Amino acid sequence: MQFKIMFPVPYQVRDIYNDNVDINIVLENGEVYFGTLFTLQNIKDIMESDSGIYFWSTDMLILNDLSQESISNVIKKLLSDGILNQVFSKIGTVESVFSHLGWNDYSDISSY
Repeated sequence: MQFKIMFPVPYQVRDIYNDNVDINIVLENGEVYFGTLFTLQNIKDIMESDSGIYFWSTDMLILNDLSQESISNVIKKLLSDGILNQVFSKIGTVESVFSHLGWNDYSDISSY
């Protein structure tokens, strides 16, 4: 299945080994999923700065690094394993999530 990865804010990862990033995954059938990707170092740093009591995040996935290539490979793997909908939350369709941009379906995104 084809997909597009979109960043709710521009991709601004400063250190691919120590950061986190929100993503939207848009499937060719028009479904849109949301998730947050973290690195282990980033979680460690967050824990240390927050007194280490706990850490949690909805729709969270931990990656070795946050390069765009790694992110794409992970999404491909989740799709091939059939577990994308277990890892991330469906937040709507292209039309419902991106209507403010005038997008109605998957093909609109590829032309953006």
